[in-house]
Amino acid sequence: MKKIFVIVILIALLGSFLIPMFLNKTDDLEVPFQFGFADNLAVKYGDVVTIPIETNGELKSLSITFGGRILSKLKNPKEKETIQLDSKNYQIGAYEIEMQGVDLNGQYFTEIRNVRILSDITPEKWTLEIVNRFPHNESSFTQGLAFSGDQLYEGTGDPNQTGASIVAKVNLKTGEIGAKIGLDASRFGEGITILGDQVFQLTWLNHKCLMYDKESLKLLKEFDYTTEGWGICTDGKQLFMSDGSERIYVRNPKTFDIIKTIEVYTNEFAIPRLNELEYVNGLIYANIWTSNEIAVIDPMSGKVIAIIDATNLVNEGKGNGEVLNGIAFHAESNKLYMTGKFWPTLFEVKVIK
Repeated sequence: MKKIFVIVILIALLGSFLIPMFLNKTDDLEVPFQFGFADNLAVKYGDVVTIPIETNGELKSLSITFGGRILSKLKNPKEKETIQLDSKNYQIGAYEIEMQGVDLNGQYFTEIRNVRILSDITPEKWTLEIVNRFPHNESSFTQGLAFSGDQLYEGTGDPNQTGASIVAKVNLKTGEIGAKIGLDASRFGEGITILGDQVFQLTWLNHKCLMYDKESLKLLKEFDYTTEGWGICTDGKQLFMSDGSERIYVRNPKTFDIIKTIEVYTNEFAIPRLNELEYVNGLIYANIWTSNEIAVIDPMSGKVIAIIDATNLVNEGKGNGEVLNGIAFHAESNKLYMTGKFWPTLFEVKVIK
């Protein structure tokens, strides 16, 4: 036993001596270079920005990447260097700029900062004029609205976990619910859209998009995704999906694979909590959850074109209901409809620019 005890002590002492030799040497060393700006940098799309770099003058090389792409490489950099960032080469959104360097002893160091590319457009301020009012089922926790021809479809959620999530055909003039299909209480229904002969319905936390036959509402297929599901719309070719952040995912309707991702920004900040989506004459209208506002978004760039103030709808239509949510565009008549969760009224509205 004593021999074993002595061996254990020797191993422990040897380990305490050897382990620091194998640790990353940068843990106790000061990084010999840095970006010459604060922790976060905001750049307006279209601007060419000069980024200063400071070093100790004792480096073999520096490599700077932005958004995963090499921005610049420097050999034996001086104590004061600058690089150029042309924001036109990137989409608006949040990025990391990373600097990796090697000193004269062959030691590697890394410095990372955050950079946001903001929109170059100041959003216009639009309002809504109420054109008409229709009854809306007060038991519908509205998550999505969509037209196919003259038929209005509605998708609802289930805040009380009673199995109340449905996709239904709704009579626009009376608010009555016709044919419908429900989800069990384990699935919380979210936004809906219609493309061709299919209805697509997101679920909130189940990571499933459900695809139904438009006429029979028979479930045809389920698609997987990794984020939360909030809102969804279509331009007639592809799908646009929100997840409660400032991101919108452009998806293939046949596979639900991501084609690309856009981030939604004004000229000042990102717009998170994007909820129900609707494609309206080449733009995406997005409810901003918990607010009385609707963001009008360029689907190609993510730039916010306008912010719609819908306070007059909330003041009149909310009743004992909850937040503004639900946008449907009737393309043939060019009419726009909006409502909210548990609201007694669905409004036909006109946008005042």
